[in-house]
Amino acid sequence: MTGRISINRVAEAHRAVLDDMAKTYFAEVLPEGPPYFPMALDRYWIEPGRHPYLIEEDGVPIGFALVWNHRDGTHELAEFTIQPAFRHRGVGTEAAELVFNSLGGDWVLGVSAQAPGGMPFWRQCLSACENVCDIAEAPPRTAMQAGIFNFRVERA
Repeated sequence: MTGRISINRVAEAHRAVLDDMAKTYFAEVLPEGPPYFPMALDRYWIEPGRHPYLIEEDGVPIGFALVWNHRDGTHELAEFTIQPAFRHRGVGTEAAELVFNSLGGDWVLGVSAQAPGGMPFWRQCLSACENVCDIAEAPPRTAMQAGIFNFRVERA
């Protein structure tokens, strides 16, 4: 059973929680890659069209989502994670749906090759989201990806 899931835009003054979760997340998805650098996230508070969200369950931070708006109007779910202790309870699907519905429109997301359950999760998640349509899988663009999903969100 899950509590109330919410997404909240993170003000720069309160980004420490997101930074802490990002260290764990990037070690998981890029185990051979460079260590996490907070400067990599700075653009989410500097550049327009970027949206850092904290995912919470009953007010407790359990994950984050980073969205980047491309110039053509497409939204990219650049990073998304739920902390391991909160996975496999449906909160990821619920949180992703909240993120998608917050902006609507056309979306793209790449799935990390280091997330063995990533492709099945996103297939299930996108199919379960009420306002998601026109789902298409595409091959990976980089060696770090397992695949890509393109889809549209019709806002209610």
